[in-house]
Amino acid sequence: MTPYSSMRPSRGEIRWIAILLVLALVVLVSSAFFGSYRVSLADFFNTVRGQAPAPMTEFFVLERRLSRAAVALCAGMLLAASGSLTQQLLRNPLASPDIIGITTGASFGGAMVILLLGGSLASASFGAVAGAIMAALILIGAVKVLRLSGSRLILLGVGLAALATALTNFLLTQVFVPSAEVAQTWLVGSLQGRGKEELVWLLAGVAILLITQIMFGIDLKMLQMGDDLAAGLGVQVTRTRLVLLFIAALLAALAVVSCGPIGFISLVAPHISFALTKSRNLISCGLTGGILLAVSDLVAQYAFSVSLPVGVITVVFGGGFFLWLLFRQRRIHG
Repeated sequence: MTPYSSMRPSRGEIRWIAILLVLALVVLVSSAFFGSYRVSLADFFNTVRGQAPAPMTEFFVLERRLSRAAVALCAGMLLAASGSLTQQLLRNPLASPDIIGITTGASFGGAMVILLLGGSLASASFGAVAGAIMAALILIGAVKVLRLSGSRLILLGVGLAALATALTNFLLTQVFVPSAEVAQTWLVGSLQGRGKEELVWLLAGVAILLITQIMFGIDLKMLQMGDDLAAGLGVQVTRTRLVLLFIAALLAALAVVSCGPIGFISLVAPHISFALTKSRNLISCGLTGGILLAVSDLVAQYAFSVSLPVGVITVVFGGGFFLWLLFRQRRIHG
């Protein structure tokens, strides 16, 4: 047995990935049957096969419900994988992209394009990616130049997040009302109206996620054992950490591009995934996040008398989880 044998995906990891894939498919299919427009099981299968009984059925099943659920699954995957990467790299269970400034950097970049340049939600995509990468570069610079790590690096990220939020709020007060309304709608974090166009960005992100797990999965497991041991096994520790932090920022940005900043999925999903699978595999973590966001969106749409932005549901759930994590960390460390 080589030193790497125990670091390959175990049967348990593969089994959980299969289970989560089935659950994701169940959530995706189930989404087609929610709503005031009723769809029978026969109508669903006929529509999926291209033989819809009516144009309205095809519209609701394919364009409205399945597309939106697919966006939720993919966006949740990217947010969860991004959160898993940042938590592993910074070795802190609270180090998610929305806490350390990456998500808020993307929000600020996208809002700036909308508010100052008069751009649409589509053009805001480039600003969001640029903002997330800029936040990641600041964190990378802090690692390389200031030698910050651990809790100090997280505190820097929290400061970045607060600064980006303040600048975004300032911009919202300085522009014409129509542009502010467009930006505010996007900044809430919603899946309303999302569909095939957003899936292009998200599927690109899912491809990056899969490639990252294939190329860096073993390196990530080595880094969990400590930098010295990882370096002894041939991992270029600093370079690997920086590359993976950049990838985490990119994954978070692609999710924000598509749905706006949806809070706490990147914080909560890695913990739920690890509790279930006892593994930090990015694919199983991503699937957990996708299922969590898709189910949250169904709750936001149908559990109340009015439809809510999914970000409201995730913040309520995630905020409570965040407080529990803080309490747990305090008990562990005294």
